[in-house]
Amino acid sequence: MRFLIAVMSIVMFVFAACANGGHATNAVKAESSPVSTVPAVEELPLPSVPSTLTAPEERAAYIVSHFWDAMDFGDTIRSHNQDFMEQNFANYASLFPYTDNAVLATCVSDLLRKAQADEGAYNLLADIADKYLYDPESPMLNEEYYILFLDAITGSDYMDKTRRSKYAYQLEDASKNRRGHKATDFEFVDSKGRKSTLYADADGHSYRLVIFYDPECEHCEETIEFLKGNQSLKNAVADGKMKVIAVYADGDESVWEGAKDSLPAEWTNSYSPDGAIEGEELYVLRAMPTLYVIAPDNTVALKDPSDRMVVQFIEEALK
Repeated sequence: MRFLIAVMSIVMFVFAACANGGHATNAVKAESSPVSTVPAVEELPLPSVPSTLTAPEERAAYIVSHFWDAMDFGDTIRSHNQDFMEQNFANYASLFPYTDNAVLATCVSDLLRKAQADEGAYNLLADIADKYLYDPESPMLNEEYYILFLDAITGSDYMDKTRRSKYAYQLEDASKNRRGHKATDFEFVDSKGRKSTLYADADGHSYRLVIFYDPECEHCEETIEFLKGNQSLKNAVADGKMKVIAVYADGDESVWEGAKDSLPAEWTNSYSPDGAIEGEELYVLRAMPTLYVIAPDNTVALKDPSDRMVVQFIEEALK
């Protein structure tokens, strides 16, 4: 709690500075609220920021750079303590949204180098980063942040090669269809039998919400019902600012046929011929449904956001 109060004071400082004309750099923005999911345990002290650093981005960078200064990874009583490490990692990652991405890359690399004081501590840190930043169920899920850890882990030969191969595979997956990069094109067949592709469906001005779903998935049904009833999405579709393409990625036509009429008529309800999206691993679908927001120029605007984040994007970016 003490740490979170301190962080909130920093956040308020950042917001106040921005309101007065300061500009905090955010190369990578938070995908979700940075909420700790572990019980209160010992927390590392927050670094004292020099008074000479007044710009919000400088203060945030200093704290992230020095966050682990008080940590001796050779002290296995702490570095092997799951609760202690998780709590402090959650605190650390909660600062990422206020820090420039270039600074974060250096900080993450330095952290993992520091953790090489003990193999068990290093492996635990890697596992915790996976749990907090890559698990689809984590409230702190953020692939862009996790890629910073993956780059550092796979770029070093410190970790056992067999264990490291897991992170190399994750890096390959996480690097597909990243935000700001071109989305991979794919074919689909809609409810009228029309064949098209993601790129062919681009009209130069509309964003597209792509919903990879399974008609037999309960969570997919819940997400789709939420989106169907959301007025902001309805308005964006009616105004031509957003198209919705629901795609059954597995491609089983018999399953899809039974559910194809359950979606709004203004949505494109489709399936992937021969299940190519999954079969050819065009997109990594780690949980269903998986959402993407694709910009008019076919770049990825949002990758795997929650349904609420999609609505937030519509309300903020598509006014």
